[in-house]
Amino acid sequence: MAEVERVIAQKSAEQFVYVAEQLRREFEKTAAEVDATGAYPTENMRLIHETGLDSICFPREWGGVIGAGHHDDLEAIAEIFTELSAGESSTAQIFNVHRGLTLELFSGSALSGERKRALYREIMEEEARICSPAAEPTKKRFSFQTSCKRVPGGVVIDGTKYFATGCEGSRYGVAPVLMEGFSSVEDGGLHWALVRLDAEGATLNHDWDNMGQRATGSGSVTFRNVFVPDGSHWSGAAGSQRSNPAAAKSITGPVTQIVMAAIILGMGYGALDAMCKYIREHVRPTNPEWKDQTEDPITQHHIGRYSTMLSAARSANRDAARSVAKHSRHGGTRADVSVAMMHAKVAAIDAALTTAGELHKLCGGQSTANTFRLDRFWRNARTLSTHDSQDVKLRQIGSYVLGGIEPPANFVT
Repeated sequence: MAEVERVIAQKSAEQFVYVAEQLRREFEKTAAEVDATGAYPTENMRLIHETGLDSICFPREWGGVIGAGHHDDLEAIAEIFTELSAGESSTAQIFNVHRGLTLELFSGSALSGERKRALYREIMEEEARICSPAAEPTKKRFSFQTSCKRVPGGVVIDGTKYFATGCEGSRYGVAPVLMEGFSSVEDGGLHWALVRLDAEGATLNHDWDNMGQRATGSGSVTFRNVFVPDGSHWSGAAGSQRSNPAAAKSITGPVTQIVMAAIILGMGYGALDAMCKYIREHVRPTNPEWKDQTEDPITQHHIGRYSTMLSAARSANRDAARSVAKHSRHGGTRADVSVAMMHAKVAAIDAALTTAGELHKLCGGQSTANTFRLDRFWRNARTLSTHDSQDVKLRQIGSYVLGGIEPPANFVT
């Protein structure tokens, strides 16, 4: 604990990379079991809290380590999530959603001061977590149909949200809703509600049953006339940038995607760790003169290839994070930041899927047993990366390099 106390005292996001490295080794001990059960990783989230890593969720004025304006912390944040994800990727995804929402609520939202103070106490003393019940099955982006109606002392909301990452272990959800009297969010109807998930009328549907990221608990949440008191809801422009159409010209999208690339990259590192461990412990040498399979030149070649791909992708993600900090300080085009992010995201997905996808080729048939659950790395990487089209990203990069055509703002957010 002395090391953790020193880190907290220094108030530096970069110093928490060390904490994440230690958590990586703890998480990987139970990662196969977490995947097998699909249960919310309560113990992992407890360890995150105990190590003080919640500090990366708060701006400095609230006792956290995140500075204002320049995104100087982004490179360290990306490194932290690469390490956490290498240990157990569902945990990393849950914590990243909680981190992003918490930072927004305490930095830019219109949440009342009194409500912020109470929420801070709940997070830091009671380990309360926040999820994002935002998605709805509409074809138009940022189109929300969950209704919001004013009543004495607050509002009530009614509708169903999907892909609420971490909802199974969260106390609150931050939900974008459509205020009564408006036809769409574009004409001023966007409203935000910080809603308790154990409130009367709120139901977790426990319907997350997916190929990968099984422990994220990303099920749907149904709200039936759920009351949200004044002070815990606010109007659109003061809400989250992530789902605000007016934010499309900002670099918020690339910032978010750099951390997502870090999580996917971590899956590749986790696969490489598990592959090497399995080869050392279980694979019989194919040459009787070798002490074990680690002496096989072909195995060495492929391990070197995976390691190089992952390292290159990690460097690309660091470069993308630095481009965000540079943009924030000195200006420049959003396109430069967006293309750097796309370079990193493409490289991370390719490196993770290649490493995880070829794991059994080196480990052999017995490695496919569910006892080891080594297939989880490919399943997790494939699941989290499905919302991204590599082909579209490559086309956008190519059109920018060839003709200077900026990627559409709505593409990179």
